[in-house]
Formats: sequence, C-alpha cells, structure tokens
Amino acid sequence: MINVVITFYSGMINGLTEVWAHKFRSLLSMMGIILGVAALVAMVGVVRGMIGEVRDYFERTGGITRLQVETRQPPDEQSHIAHLSPGMTFNDVDAVRLGSPLVTLLDPEVSLNWRRFTHAGVSDNAPLRGVLPDRREIQRLDLREGRFIGDLDVIDASPVVVLGGWLGDRFFPDGEAVGRRINIHGQTFRIIGVVENLGGPQGGGWFWMQNRTAYIPITTAMKRFSGNDRLNSLNVQVANVAFLEDAIGQVENILLQTHRGIEDFAVTTMEEQLAEFRRIEGTFTLTLGGVAGISLLVGGIGIMNVMLAVINERIREIGVRKAVGARGSDIFIQFLAEAVVISVVGGLIGVMVSVGLVGMMQALIEVDQFRIALSPPAMLAGFLFSVTIGIASGIYPALRAARMNVIDALRYE
Repeated sequence: MINVVITFYSGMINGLTEVWAHKFRSLLSMMGIILGVAALVAMVGVVRGMIGEVRDYFERTGGITRLQVETRQPPDEQSHIAHLSPGMTFNDVDAVRLGSPLVTLLDPEVSLNWRRFTHAGVSDNAPLRGVLPDRREIQRLDLREGRFIGDLDVIDASPVVVLGGWLGDRFFPDGEAVGRRINIHGQTFRIIGVVENLGGPQGGGWFWMQNRTAYIPITTAMKRFSGNDRLNSLNVQVANVAFLEDAIGQVENILLQTHRGIEDFAVTTMEEQLAEFRRIEGTFTLTLGGVAGISLLVGGIGIMNVMLAVINERIREIGVRKAVGARGSDIFIQFLAEAVVISVVGGLIGVMVSVGLVGMMQALIEVDQFRIALSPPAMLAGFLFSVTIGIASGIYPALRAARMNVIDALRYE
C-alpha cells in the first residue's frame, strides 16, 4: 500500500513537471475540461436565477394554498342556457365570504388593462387594477411609503391610488408621492401609497408587470371605468393546504348557486402550476447539464490524446524503468496520476473561470430580467466530474504503457 502511495505521489510530481514543461500543450489538453466546468457552473447559475425568480413569484402570489377562479365556456349541454348566468361578479365575492368558512382571504380583480398616467408633464402607460385590501396580504406587498387601500376606500369608492414601485420612481423620483395627485386616463386620483419593488431594488424578472401596476379600490374601478360589477378574476386563499380539497368543493357549490347552475367557471389550484414549474426545472437542468457534460467528455478525449502522445515520447523511459525492476502496476499508477493531475488542474482553472464567466454574464444580461447565482454545489460537482473524466481518460493510456514490452521499448528510437 505504501509503495502504491509513493508511486502515485511520484506520478503526480512528474505530471506537474510535465504540465509546467509543456505549458501550451497542457493548456490545450485542459481546455475541454476548463470550458466544460465553466459552462456547467454558468448554466446552473442561469437556471437557478430563473427558477429562483419563478419560485419567488409563486410564493408572492399565494403559494400552494391559493385557488384561482376563472371564467370559461360552459359545457356543450349548457350552451343553450349560458345566458342565464350573470357571469363572475362582485356578488360572488360576498357569497364566498359568507358561505365558505375555510376561505381566509379574497382577492377579486377588475382589470382595466393599460391606462395613461400623467403627472407634471410626465406621461406613461401602466396596468391599472381594481382590488380589495386583501390583495396586499395575498401578494405580500410591502409599502415604501403611505398605506394600501382600506375598507373605507372601498365603501366610498374613493378616487385614491397605490402606485407600484416602478411607477413611484418614474413619476416621483424624489420619493415623496403620498398626498400628491396624478391623472389616470383623464381622471384625478390622490396617491395614498407606493409599493416597494418586488424582486429586489431593480424589480425585474417575473415581477416586471407587478412593479408597474397601480391599484385602486375595486368599487372605484367599477364606478369610474368599467361601469358594471363584473370581475376578471377571483383568487381565494385557504388557511391550510389540508383544507384545500374541501375549500374547492365549497367554492364550487357557492358559485353554482350564484351562477344559476351554469358551469361557466373553473376553480383551479396552484398544484398544477407547481408541477409544471418542477417539470420545467428538471428539463432545464438535464438539458444544460447534458451540454456541459458533453464538453467535459470532449475534454476527456483531449486528455487521452495528450497522454498517448506523452507515452510515445517516453517509450525508452518506460523500457528503462521496467528493465531496472519497475512493475507494470507501477507504470500504470504513474501515468494515471499524470492524467489526474491534468484533470485536477483543469478543473480548478475551470472553477475560477466560471466565477469570472458568471460575473460577466450578470454584467451583460439586463439586471431586470433575472439574477444569475453562483452555485457552490455545481462548482464542486463540476470539479469532481472533471477529475472523474481525467481518471477515465487516463486508464487506457496507462494500461498501454504498463503492458509495453521491455525489449521493444528499449529498442525504440
């Protein structure tokens, strides 16, 4: 065992000497490993950044305990009586609030699409939503200044507005928006609050739309813009995931009554979106990891070619070592150790390159798209994979050197 360790150590020293003596050739042989490790770490960073944004968005919008009520076409057997249903209206909100004890929060929305905002000569378009006070808790909206919409605002249909973080920066860069007036599609509203940017200071990625959204009382939206009590969507928050199925049943039964038995709505859970999210995450990881794995395999082929070339240059040395008593296993361990040295050095350089590559990508990619995050597990995995590839690539050349005939090796010119 001691002889094996000494031989392996000697092989690693020889490997380092060979790498230093033939710097350019060694760099070329390591290039595949370096690029493979760097690509693996960078790609995992991109995936983690994207998935992290999606996960944050998922949690911010209620997580798995949220139910979505959406309008849909009634089944064919009800198409001839579909006109009997009033559709999704504010009456549904009151009915669910009174009839479903499992529901803790209700978040109906009147979507007014994009409207023109104007203040002090500055104009821009932004989404406008009519909501209830529960919107703040469901979507975990933190306020930079002021307050959110309150119950009295809804009762009085007050002309008040809460601006998204991006809108606050756009119209009031001095940070003092509360109490000032802003014109929305020809109507004057008093600003009562500004929401903190979601998704970090820049507020990008999946939160791009939310940070540009303005909120007014849902009754104000109905009175001043839509002219009716119809809803575009209704989100329902359940206290515990254990009550999810029972809550779905309650909500469906209530809506069937308010819609006069017409099934022109669908109650869906976030589980389906979560399953799709996990599938996309797995697909990204496998695809990008496979690309990086191929790069590492190409790097392994490069190491094998270099090792074969090294053996051809040192045939006489191998013959001399065998002639003075070296065993085939000693020759095998020596050349395998040299291959490991090349892969280890290449892996370490690849990890260092990956740090710079991720930093460069973060600088080049617009910060409001998503964040690229370095992953220590990915860096460790890339390094270990490069070492594994180096060992696998060095086995054949080492076996070839170990099986070389002493006489033929000594006669080699």
